[in-house]
Amino acid sequence: MNQYVLTFATGLLCSLLAKPLHATEQPNILLFLVDDLGWQDTSLVLTDKPTAANQHFRTPNIEALARQGVTFTQAYSHAVCSPSRVSLMTGQNPTRHHVSNWTKLPDSDHSGTWGPNAAPRNWRKDGLQPKDVSLAKILQQAGYHTIHVGKAHFGAYGTAGAEPKNLGFDVNIGGHAAGAPASYWGEKNFGNGMQGAEGLPQGVPHLENYHQKKVHLTDALTEQAKQAISKASKAGKPFFLNMAYYAVHTPIEAHQRLVKHYQNRTYSGTNVEENYASLVEGVDDSVGKLLKHLQSLGIAEQTLVVFTSDNGGLSGHSRQTTARGTELNSHNFPLYAGKGSAYEGGTRVPYVVAWAKPNAQIPLQRTLPVAVNQSSAQQVIIEDLFPTFVAVANASAYLPANYPLDGLDTRPFWQQPNKYQQRALVFHYPHVWGPHGPGYEPHSAMRLGDWKVMYFYNSRTWRLYNLATDLSEQYNLAARYPLKLQQLAAKLQQELATMQVQWPVNRLTNKDEIMQLPIDSKSS
Repeated sequence: MNQYVLTFATGLLCSLLAKPLHATEQPNILLFLVDDLGWQDTSLVLTDKPTAANQHFRTPNIEALARQGVTFTQAYSHAVCSPSRVSLMTGQNPTRHHVSNWTKLPDSDHSGTWGPNAAPRNWRKDGLQPKDVSLAKILQQAGYHTIHVGKAHFGAYGTAGAEPKNLGFDVNIGGHAAGAPASYWGEKNFGNGMQGAEGLPQGVPHLENYHQKKVHLTDALTEQAKQAISKASKAGKPFFLNMAYYAVHTPIEAHQRLVKHYQNRTYSGTNVEENYASLVEGVDDSVGKLLKHLQSLGIAEQTLVVFTSDNGGLSGHSRQTTARGTELNSHNFPLYAGKGSAYEGGTRVPYVVAWAKPNAQIPLQRTLPVAVNQSSAQQVIIEDLFPTFVAVANASAYLPANYPLDGLDTRPFWQQPNKYQQRALVFHYPHVWGPHGPGYEPHSAMRLGDWKVMYFYNSRTWRLYNLATDLSEQYNLAARYPLKLQQLAAKLQQELATMQVQWPVNRLTNKDEIMQLPIDSKSS
């Protein structure tokens, strides 16, 4: 081979290696991220048999999506929203990235004020910022057109991180600093012009064309997402769409088209739960419309879909009688408690992975196989989405050297749902979220196999549960299995230390409230 040909071939190879893969080799990625959707807030059965909640909610499109892929029955996010959303974007546990509570005002702590312990001294009150590594930036560098639709809540008001475009998204529709809309209704301009908490705007931006119209926020965002997908498809680039619904967060306002399906069915003298169920069905309706839109554009076979939630379902306040006739802290039954709690109801979430249109014959799906109509007991958590999507997009070359990841690439469990890998899942919430109740206080917890260990900083007590036999966490086994408790407590402490944990601060002493191992503390 002459020198000219060799030089040309070498240059061509280097050029190809330097460019992102062609769109046909990189799947589109559609993430459905629902706000506050509980483990039992759909008709998708995640237990041995349907529950009253499964029979109450109407979510046929989510059920259909599950039949196309793998349902993870032991999936988790973190106890409240901003920590989970930053974990999605960074691949890191909140213990490491230090956005350990929800954000709003810059450099301001919004933790509750009851109890003996306050928030850590230097937690990242401003949230995610442009200097941080983000999933959207990595995918953008790898050639993806990145789209954010709906709730952002990444960074505080007045900071650059409040705007998703500063975090790697090419398009932002409806995302800003607020964690909830002031209203879901177009007749109320989605809260624009309404007085928000602390005088701050909570109206959803960018949707002026829908103002003064009888339209629900979920429907408006869905239509905008369809348009964004169409534009991305015409551009010939793979897209990443973070479809981040404001639903089903408060205010619990009816989805006008759908609330009739729940009226006068179960509840007496209240419309809160009727409205809530209609918000859930509105999300399901959106999922169905977006999947149908992918089909109409001929790109469903090239689009990978993940459906999940940012924390456990709301149950500690604002809700009313459940479909079982029970009250607060039981909306996620058989799980205990809800959003903000250390118990399973605070962190376990629905989670489905599927191709928008399964077709094992096309090369892209042969390269990235997802089993059909299967379930997996593998424990997964929201920070896993970062390394998984980076791997799916062949984008690992764009990660900074020695970047500390806490998430796991979960692709092997898509192809082999029966595969299982034991791992430690760590939950650290050193804040008071809001209501008094079970687990709604500063805590650390860890899931390892069937065991779950929890530490409460206010009472300096430990709890131990075997979730295989006690999913509802009703029987504290700390006194019965002291050796197991000591082993798991030491493991949890080690995991926290590795991630440079920030402790809550004792209000009386103004000193860090450091975790006390079981030998030095109570276990009841």
